[in-house]
Amino acid sequence: MPFEKEFFDAVVSIDSYHYFGRDSHYLDDKLLPFVKSGGYLYIAIPGMKKDCHHDLPKELLLSWTPEQLDTMHDVCYWSEIAGKSYDAEVVAVQEMQSNEEVWADWLKQDNAYAVGDRKSMEAGGGKYLNFIAIVLRKK
Repeated sequence: MPFEKEFFDAVVSIDSYHYFGRDSHYLDDKLLPFVKSGGYLYIAIPGMKKDCHHDLPKELLLSWTPEQLDTMHDVCYWSEIAGKSYDAEVVAVQEMQSNEEVWADWLKQDNAYAVGDRKSMEAGGGKYLNFIAIVLRKK
């Protein structure tokens, strides 16, 4: 990135961290160097209420492949990943209270991804999914 080290007071990531943040070294190696000491990371991602990758519900497979679903995990998974950071203090990892509202807003969108996601959600897939908020503070 074309930024100096410790350039940002805060970084916000919405609907993307679940793709690259599963690498437990990503925080310390790629993101936290650009955050000032005492700065924050705010992350909001789609997730699962409980990881079910060993037995994926058929409702979810109407819209997503197992490989796509492998990016979505539960609060325990993300707590473990965040907790491995040497440079970040975990402030919170929790299911968002606005879970249903966020999914409803997304499904109203007129783009191919949202339209494709409707198949699973209309079949009851929402009972397996949530949105997760992660708040970290750089040490």
